[in-house]
Amino acid sequence: MGVAERREREKQHRREHAVEAAMEIYNEEGYYSITMDKIAERAEISRAALYLYFKNKDEIFISAIMAYMDYFCSLLSDVYERRDAIKETLLEELWGCFIKFHENDPVAFDASMFFHQNEAVRNLSPDLRNMLYKAGSNAVTYQHKITEYGVSQGIFIDCNPRILAEVIWSAFLGIMQVERSKGQITGKTHINPTRDIALEVLARGIKKKHKEENN
Repeated sequence: MGVAERREREKQHRREHAVEAAMEIYNEEGYYSITMDKIAERAEISRAALYLYFKNKDEIFISAIMAYMDYFCSLLSDVYERRDAIKETLLEELWGCFIKFHENDPVAFDASMFFHQNEAVRNLSPDLRNMLYKAGSNAVTYQHKITEYGVSQGIFIDCNPRILAEVIWSAFLGIMQVERSKGQITGKTHINPTRDIALEVLARGIKKKHKEENN
């Protein structure tokens, strides 16, 4: 390994450590408690070195979220590519993407939702806002493609497929937010059974075959 290659790998290693440190602090203390000093200390790198890699804590968070959203898009893309083979379970496969998205890294999931729904996004630089918007838009586009296919093939009820995609995604997000709040207050959650019941309710209202069988 050459000197330049070794230095680049070391740089990437430090960047990854900084991102991991930021997410750990976010999970323990919340976004507004995070500082570059805390990140540098947790990552065991100097403050000066940290600023060589990132301008501020927002840039660190967006870096983490971008990688995480790429993973989400890969899940959605896989469902769309297999759409003809999974017609009967299209809704369940889409819902499964959301579950995998959350379970792959619950902290990153929470952070991505924080920036997409919180006023903190207004304080981001235009470049970071655009990066976040693009990442979110890619995921939304795949969700639209899946529901558009479902409606056009008669799998889902005849409705606006884009609004349908928002309904399904909003149902999942609502469950996760409520269960997270419950966990913080009581220390107990019922995420899995709640998600299962929600999917059953959605299937009864969205899947055309399901509705016809129950009429």
